[in-house]
Amino acid sequence: CGQLDKADDSKVDLLHFTSAHPVQPALIFEDPLCATCKAFHERLVHEGILARLDTKVALFPLDDSCNWMIDRALHPGACLVAKAVLCGKERSQEVLEWAYDKQEELLAAGKQGEAPLRSIIQGRWGQNMLTCIDARETNNQLNKHLHFAADNGVPVSTPQLYLGKQRICDEDTDIGLRFTLRQLAPEVLP
Repeated sequence: CGQLDKADDSKVDLLHFTSAHPVQPALIFEDPLCATCKAFHERLVHEGILARLDTKVALFPLDDSCNWMIDRALHPGACLVAKAVLCGKERSQEVLEWAYDKQEELLAAGKQGEAPLRSIIQGRWGQNMLTCIDARETNNQLNKHLHFAADNGVPVSTPQLYLGKQRICDEDTDIGLRFTLRQLAPEVLP
């Protein structure tokens, strides 16, 4: 299903989620307000696979307020929440998992506009999080994630899983996940 053409991410500052026993490098393109991303993430955690991946995450919000690759927001507010994940720094995985846990509430707020969404984020993470979200550096970092996706010709959909440089087909991140991992990376299966 393809591969990364420009896999060097040294200038992109992708998120890196450390795990207990990483045995396989992986890259996941995720949108914090994507229901399929949430289900995929929960499955990786539940089945013990995430704990065996050396995971980098490229945020790929399907929201036209920051993502120029789409003409309408599929997940309104996803850009703002993605910036919150970036602002989590060493706690980015915790912020992403919080966003997945509160996804319905965040989506509803995002449809109402930025103010209700900012209020929820501030209520959980404080004013410093909003200050970081508004910082130019945060906007630049999210742009780097989006340019990394564009430079690699990544399809505009989420989630997407790459093992090393190889893209796992969409259907294989769902029903065929265990079969595919058994073939390509059996070491990640507990």
